[in-house]
Amino acid sequence: MNRFTSTTRFRWMFTQQPIAGRFRRSFVTAAVLMLGTIGLTQSYGAEPPITALTISADDTTLVAGSQLGVHVISWPDLIPTFVREVGFPQIYDLKFSPNGRQLLIVGGATAEYGEWKLVSWPGFEVIATRTSHRDVIHSAAWLSDDLFVTGAADHDLIQWRLSDGEAEEMRVVHGHSRRVLCVESISEQNLVVSAGIDQVLRVWSGEQGILSEPPLRNLDNHTGAVCDLAVRPGGHAIVYLASASVDRTVRFWQPTIGRLVRFARLPVEPTSIAWSRDGERLAVGGSDGKLRIINPNTVEIEQTLDGIDGWIYEVAAAGDGSFAVAGAGGAIARVIAAEPSK
Repeated sequence: MNRFTSTTRFRWMFTQQPIAGRFRRSFVTAAVLMLGTIGLTQSYGAEPPITALTISADDTTLVAGSQLGVHVISWPDLIPTFVREVGFPQIYDLKFSPNGRQLLIVGGATAEYGEWKLVSWPGFEVIATRTSHRDVIHSAAWLSDDLFVTGAADHDLIQWRLSDGEAEEMRVVHGHSRRVLCVESISEQNLVVSAGIDQVLRVWSGEQGILSEPPLRNLDNHTGAVCDLAVRPGGHAIVYLASASVDRTVRFWQPTIGRLVRFARLPVEPTSIAWSRDGERLAVGGSDGKLRIINPNTVEIEQTLDGIDGWIYEVAAAGDGSFAVAGAGGAIARVIAAEPSK
């Protein structure tokens, strides 16, 4: 298996490897506190990896996606509540709407179709669902409470509008030459950024309410597939965006002006990134199961923390400064990083 395939298999090859189910709880007095590392296999009787992860706006619920469906887990104590099947075999992204009252679930079946489902939160009643794209959907981003974009393995983006429980396909956007793995929105600037296997971040304008072609700019400094994007929260005169790539770098951009600000080199390939809620540090999940905390101003790796055994596929930030990490074997952990130095 080549270097690229080994890094991105969780997004599109999805080979399942049996791992013994387990429940592990340990406490340490260092910067890392593993408060209830669990294998969902222990709770639900199977062992697929977690491939999507998000935390509710009120910080009481962790939502995870796997081949079993959508798992709802209490946060921060990591007690499984229930699991719901969604009707398609692979889930690759979970995104709450800006108002927190809707949950968008995207995925599909590799090499067959993409599908998304929108449910109410926390009721989990289906609002709308569509089979779309010619291949599995890897990522989605909300532009507003009634607009969102999906990016898929068929190389395309689709912009959607919701109205009275119906979904309208507004536009199919072409531009990537290979699979789209990640999509992020910069709503205050009416921009969407997408990236994937073709190594290029493409910045799209939605100034007229609909994405326009060609892209405003292409950011092509990465030398490997881009597996994740994350917009920096907090007030900044110019928006910051982080990107993670199999070239073993995390790069920090000002995409509205097309500027690469700085980058950090990593000892392993990153798989997922998430900003702390205050935007003061970036958490990077790696193929070695570690969570690395990067200072975005110095690009130093300030902490390397234990995460899970095996690949971390997803990272999510909580309001208390901790992070949820998940991945191989259905494992999920809460990781508490040390407070940043003043």
